Amino acid sequence: MSDLTRRRMLGRTAAVAAGFALVAPAAQAMAADGATSAAGHEHDHHTGGGHQPFDEVYEGRRIEGRLTAGGGHHDFGIAVFVDGRPLHIMPRGNGWISVMNHYEVFDSPYEVTRAAVRALRGVNLV
Repeated sequence: MSDLTRRRMLGRTAAVAAGFALVAPAAQAMAADGATSAAGHEHDHHTGGGHQPFDEVYEGRRIEGRLTAGGGHHDFGIAVFVDGRPLHIMPRGNGWISVMNHYEVFDSPYEVTRAAVRALRGVNLV
């Protein structure tokens, strides 16, 4: 007589079904990402796509956004500066954050730079 009982067979079938349920979305996401990359579309924060350079005086501080080559680990296609000092910003899935406003998300590097100036309240960026 076999050690394979109906209970064990149902348990194994459930385990296999659960495995497929977990793997299928990941496989679809990888396939979609591959199709996007093959079409020549990359993530905005790696290519600098859509970023606009800026250079203005805001609340008495000079803010600049300079386009960069992109593609590096910490090179998101734009570098921002407050009074000539770099402000570290980072893209998130839903916008941009900075070291000054890391709990608040902004739509663009320009907006996050202006928010950082407001948060500095006249203090120099270190």
